[in-house]
Amino acid sequence: MFNHFDRIREIFKQRGLLFRLVIKELKVRYKYPFLGFLWAFIVPLSAILTFFFIFSYVIKVPHPGYPFFIFLASAVFPWNYFGFSVTTSTMSLLDSGNLIKKVYFPRELIPISIVILQLVLFVFSLLLMIIFLLLFGLKLRPLILALPLVILLQTIFLCGVSLIVSALQARYRDVKYIVEITLPVWFYLTPVFYPLELIGNLSPLFLKIYMLNPLTQLITFYRIVLIDGYGRSLPVQISIPGIILTNIVICLAVFWLGLAIFKRQESRFTDMI
Repeated sequence: MFNHFDRIREIFKQRGLLFRLVIKELKVRYKYPFLGFLWAFIVPLSAILTFFFIFSYVIKVPHPGYPFFIFLASAVFPWNYFGFSVTTSTMSLLDSGNLIKKVYFPRELIPISIVILQLVLFVFSLLLMIIFLLLFGLKLRPLILALPLVILLQTIFLCGVSLIVSALQARYRDVKYIVEITLPVWFYLTPVFYPLELIGNLSPLFLKIYMLNPLTQLITFYRIVLIDGYGRSLPVQISIPGIILTNIVICLAVFWLGLAIFKRQESRFTDMI
């Protein structure tokens, strides 16, 4: 346990290097595309518009009490933060093999830098989300002050997941393909385009199992914070304090697990990469 705390302190001491890694990745990613940084907004917006058309006009999904566009945006933005972080960080250690062999630094900085880069893009998308809320005439309630908390929790969770997949990919080269298969399934098992009430209507037991999904917990937390009245539409078995507490426990546990798995594999990185 204390080794984990020491490792966290070491990572924090190297925050300057972490910042440089983020800037480097940002420049590489958006230097050559003509629209550059705008792609960070165009990609999620295109997904939101696609889902909006399909589930509003082709397959009508009930969404009482709030605009469906806002309902989608409040989940698609966090999901993209998750999906892009995981897919990119999976290969991050292998892509940085030359750097790892040349100089010592906490190797955790590499996958974590991917998460921080996606965090920067995600924060800008949330500013766009707030503009959407105002355009649709929705009120910003005092509960929105909890938005930094849910962002922090998702970032901690993503750092843990990224440490796990990047470390395992360095040893087992099949992990990349497992991630590619798992993410679409995980997407449909998360209430991105359908309300949580639909699951609650199926079975109380099924709802309990369904809520074990960390992304369900996080997206529900985002919607409680962002959408006025969403908390009142939740199944009776779900409480806002329960959502907050469960998110804290899950995110910290995944991060702790990520540190443990990464540390266990780290001594072999030079030979495996």
